[in-house]
Amino acid sequence: MITTIILIPLLSILILLFIKDRKILAIVSFLVTLITFLVSLQLYFNFDFNKIGFQHKESVPVISSFGFYYKVGVDAISLWMILLTTFLFPLVVAGAYTSINDKFRGYYISLMILESSIIGAFAALDLFLFYIFWELMLIPMFFIIGLWGGKNRIYATIKFVLFTMLGSLLMLVAIIYIGMFYKTFDYEKLVQTGFSIQEQIYLFWAFALAFLIKVPVVPVHTWLPDAHTEAPAGGSVILAGVLLKLGTYGLIRYNLPLFPNASIEFAYLISIIAVIGIVHGALTAAVQPDMKRLIAYSSVSHMGYIVLGIFSFTLGGLQGSYIQMINHALSTGALFFLVGMIYDQTHTRKIEDYGGIAKIVPLFAVAFMISTLSSAGLPGLNGFIGEFTILASSFKVYPLLTIIGVSGVILGAWYLLKLYGNVFYGELKNVHLKEHLKDMNLREVLVLIPMVILMFYLGVYPKPLFQSIEKSLQYHLEFIHKAK
Repeated sequence: MITTIILIPLLSILILLFIKDRKILAIVSFLVTLITFLVSLQLYFNFDFNKIGFQHKESVPVISSFGFYYKVGVDAISLWMILLTTFLFPLVVAGAYTSINDKFRGYYISLMILESSIIGAFAALDLFLFYIFWELMLIPMFFIIGLWGGKNRIYATIKFVLFTMLGSLLMLVAIIYIGMFYKTFDYEKLVQTGFSIQEQIYLFWAFALAFLIKVPVVPVHTWLPDAHTEAPAGGSVILAGVLLKLGTYGLIRYNLPLFPNASIEFAYLISIIAVIGIVHGALTAAVQPDMKRLIAYSSVSHMGYIVLGIFSFTLGGLQGSYIQMINHALSTGALFFLVGMIYDQTHTRKIEDYGGIAKIVPLFAVAFMISTLSSAGLPGLNGFIGEFTILASSFKVYPLLTIIGVSGVILGAWYLLKLYGNVFYGELKNVHLKEHLKDMNLREVLVLIPMVILMFYLGVYPKPLFQSIEKSLQYHLEFIHKAK
């Protein structure tokens, strides 16, 4: 079943290659991504959350003498990430319809390759297979930013690729080392392998640097604001919603169980880096004149909470981090959608060019307000429960760091509400907006509705999600507890 989910977007390329009409390309791409989502739901309906370990496993030898197998499977941790991916892609195709004005076929083909590679990375149970999917994601994102991005897209693309490849090469060296000396890339076998302390230190950092760059954390975060600013709306949504999560997913999936001793040794250092990212991201976001750059730096801040929760080595911290991965995808993804929608009409993202537009676009103002409050962590919306659980759990382990990290919550509310006030209230600074600005159309409303519904649902009743991931996260924590 997992292979089918991976292949549906890839095989659709054979159809997209022969379609020239923009509208038909968009409709077919939407249907393909929607079908992928519906098929992926079967993973959920046929998943037993009471069991620990991987389900729906498939394994085929590729180069058996090299220890390389096509092996995929899902546990609760990868299941929700796959569902998040397949949920977002139909919205991206529908939401970014007016953002792409040329080379339509290439754009939709890039999205199909990107979706397949992301799903493959989350499902991979072979380290070498994981690396293949990890690198494959770079190719479509390179084109999505480089061909359909803003005026500085080439600079942003090169920076994105160089940063990501630096970490990826280190991870590749570590994977090859493991294959050479342990004769397997099988994840399930390797988690039962006792790496020496010295090996763990080197391997830990080889993997961690790749994942921390992807998150990203300070000081390797500078590629993210440029990539977000220049990427088209759909690219920003996928980048914030899913690609960044591969970094935190990798830390949970690989670093904690494979290198538990090294994880314990460097936990405090990484937690310090995470808190620096929380504060730095929030302070930098507060002074951004561009809406997209502001949201991009807010991602640096929010992702810092997730890393802090992971390295608290508490069940609550891990649960909060995982749920915050989903919450961030919804709130920040919605904000990028909304900024893209208004940019398509006004061709400006500068905050100073707006003001007093709430009366002109009331539906848009309401959607932006809900997404802003969700990102700010308002109780009753999804952003609150993740951050609260992380901070409450981390305080038991790192009280001083957590107290400093709380400042990010206050700063986040300040700069996000300031953004909202400057854009939607006050005097109408640009009278031409009255003529050119239109409220959300039916397509745009339908794109935002599923995300808004989940913001309220996860904010009011997150218990089922907490329970569904508890056993899988507890299993990963046991490696840490055994190493202590």
